Amino acid sequence: MDFNGIKNDVISMVSGEHIPVNVKKFTNTSFIDSKDDAFTSLIHLGYLGYNYSEKTCFIPNYELLQEWIIAIEDTPDYKGVVELIKDSKRLLEATWNGDEEAVAEGVAKAHREACSILEYNNEGSFQSALHLAYYYARSYYTIVNELPAGKGFADCAFIPYKPDVPAIIIELKKDDTVENAIDQIKNRKYPEALEKYKDNLLLVAISYDSKTKEHFCRIEKA
Repeated sequence: MDFNGIKNDVISMVSGEHIPVNVKKFTNTSFIDSKDDAFTSLIHLGYLGYNYSEKTCFIPNYELLQEWIIAIEDTPDYKGVVELIKDSKRLLEATWNGDEEAVAEGVAKAHREACSILEYNNEGSFQSALHLAYYYARSYYTIVNELPAGKGFADCAFIPYKPDVPAIIIELKKDDTVENAIDQIKNRKYPEALEKYKDNLLLVAISYDSKTKEHFCRIEKA
């Protein structure tokens, strides 16, 4: 259901974000009339985690994330998001195969879907769109944002927990070239953080033009 901004927050949590929640408002009755009540109920039921220090809720693991996807997949309001999730397997395979055009198109589609609920040109919204686009990747990878690497922080790293798949470092850019993004990965030595995967590592640069909303991709083997 979409009341008090629940839809926006659900999509954000599916994308891996933490959402503010006031659990002190909860009255433990059968009548739920606010977003805080809804999310607090789901915390008590175990479908959401709660960060006490930050006062936020989140989807705590991949298994529960799958339950959330099942819950929203037949709901018309979430149709666009569910389509992205279904397309995410093809996007991951396109990344493995070095299909730059398909990757740019897939991320652009996710970015368009996310822009209705997030600030399109905000760095965080672009990263959230990336997580939506690569939902299926969680079957193979631990996904880490802002990974300390070399002389800085890699925007996103896919670290394999299954064998025979490449590690992936992704750099995101707005109004810049994918060539510059690839150079940044190399010059700041981001691959050093994934040294154990040096023979099986993909460097992925994704950029977009904030005016035309056109997306670009460059994929190289490290």
